[in-house]
Amino acid sequence: MNLTALHYPSRFRRYFSVFLLVGALGAAAFRMAAAESPTRPAAGLIETTLVDAGASYYGTFQSHNQKVVATPDGIFLTYSRQRVPPDAADSAPEAALWRLVRSTDGGKTFQTVYESTHGTRAPVLEVDDAGRLFLAHPDWNDPRAPFFFYRFARGGDYHQPSISVITNISCAAKYAMAWDPTRRQFYIAAQYGQLVTVNPEGRLVEMRAAFRQTGPNASTQYPHLAVSPDGVLHLAMTTVGKTRQGKDIYWDIHYMNSPDGGRTWRKLDGTPLPASPVPDDTGPTDRITLDDEFEISTWLASTLVKDGKVHFIYEGKTMHYLRYDLATGRKDATLDGPQFSGGNLTLGHASGLLAARLDQPGSPMFCVSRDRARQTLGCLMSRDNGRTWEAHSLAARTFHDNYATGGARQVAGDGYLIGSFTEVAGPKRLEIWFYRIQTGPIR
Repeated sequence: MNLTALHYPSRFRRYFSVFLLVGALGAAAFRMAAAESPTRPAAGLIETTLVDAGASYYGTFQSHNQKVVATPDGIFLTYSRQRVPPDAADSAPEAALWRLVRSTDGGKTFQTVYESTHGTRAPVLEVDDAGRLFLAHPDWNDPRAPFFFYRFARGGDYHQPSISVITNISCAAKYAMAWDPTRRQFYIAAQYGQLVTVNPEGRLVEMRAAFRQTGPNASTQYPHLAVSPDGVLHLAMTTVGKTRQGKDIYWDIHYMNSPDGGRTWRKLDGTPLPASPVPDDTGPTDRITLDDEFEISTWLASTLVKDGKVHFIYEGKTMHYLRYDLATGRKDATLDGPQFSGGNLTLGHASGLLAARLDQPGSPMFCVSRDRARQTLGCLMSRDNGRTWEAHSLAARTFHDNYATGGARQVAGDGYLIGSFTEVAGPKRLEIWFYRIQTGPIR
């Protein structure tokens, strides 16, 4: 079973067959949508920059982890440049030539500072509270089952990182990382349920099974990690199972949190959980997806913890937004009807990003995904921590897909929200794009 290909290749192949039709109709659809909408959102345009016109099949590979960050030394972005071998079939083991690129002019231009080839998707990025850059990825072709952990010195050219190798971590393409400033350590959540703790020097602190890999109905797949200001570690997981007809499907989404750096876990309402709980709907963790969504494929696009709430967006029957209160464990805000809208902008896509100035309580929250009507990138803003949403900004040009739209969960100090996505520009032509959004004055 090719789990890494569940989410994208079938849609990618469909785009090949309908690309010319979509291209012919795209401009007309954009003009029609614009005519029906009263105005463009007042905050203006989303700025977009073409980073690479010759990307690989899985260029930015989904929105579950962070592949764009800002540091005092610039903006950094990772992506897969080329499959190795380039004609590898979906189900064949392959490696990727991946790149770390850097911009020192606010995202107008990017230069490659480091590249390498491994059995991985685009590496995950993180920044510590001193502004140092860290990067991590697995290599599924290496029998040691390693994770590579890179440390870059501030102020350097970023060409020669220090690299640590941590072995025996079961992972393929799906993984996430988060920095814990309270305990001064990194967490890496791997695809098959492991949680790895690493110090800033790249030494293994401990390795635990956060989730059991497989339950009766589904197995672990896409992890999400976040650390809130109170030092609580938050872990969410998309699982994969099968429909009644035997089709591979994203089965459901589960959540739990840890007050002690991953040693023990609990539910939203504080109920303690057993060690390594079952990851699917038969287990004890909080299920985020709805009761009638087991046969339609549900996939968690983004998770954010802000101001006492944990926020989720996921693809189900439509694009859902959910908010849970961390004091009571109750769901207290939703946009899970037919549309996730604000004003004249409706978001709807498999991927997306939730972001905010997490270091400033009461600051606005933003959601970036694809605007349904205009076939382009759109951004909603919430001034009340997710209870209500309003249109914020749109990209100036149309895009065919905005595949794997993600970005930095933290809005930078200059007020810009930054991210990336892969554009299906034509048959066998994929492009890497960077975007940035001026979020306005931060309260």
